[in-house]
Amino acid sequence: MNSVVQAVVSSAVGATAASAGWALALRGDRLVVVGAVGAGELVGSEAPADAGTAGFVVNSGQPMAMAVRGDDTRLGEGVLARLERRPTSVLSVPCATSDAVVGVLEMVDKAGAATFSFDDVELATLLAGIAAAAMEAEGAEVTVRSPDELGGELRRLAGADPGAYAQVASLVEAILARG
Repeated sequence: MNSVVQAVVSSAVGATAASAGWALALRGDRLVVVGAVGAGELVGSEAPADAGTAGFVVNSGQPMAMAVRGDDTRLGEGVLARLERRPTSVLSVPCATSDAVVGVLEMVDKAGAATFSFDDVELATLLAGIAAAAMEAEGAEVTVRSPDELGGELRRLAGADPGAYAQVASLVEAILARG
């Protein structure tokens, strides 16, 4: 299990107030659960890359947030079909690099039986970009920058794009708060 992907899933679940979440990596024509919070039994599970909500997201490249109503057939497919109970809400976002969609970040059951908001979609999409980089780098040697180098990059980002900096800063603060 990739520790970066696991940290992203943990951050996404906490930040969106979901009860559980997981990351799925696209491997050929299959989606494989490579990290999970609140649904650890799913790690290693596979599903067809065209099944369920995650299949829709990986193939369309578009996020999906939904409140579950009635007998939605998408819940009986893919990874969602493996859950012990039907979720009340689902948020799925693509993990995309500049070249392709490499996976999906999916969360279920927002606290208080609420639905996932636009802000949840935005935050999950930002986190999914980090997961995508980790999925793409899996198996490759990754060089970790020093704190001084990262600080310099953050200062440049703050000057060039304050909005993007604010998003990255809130993500870093959330990760640091979790220890």
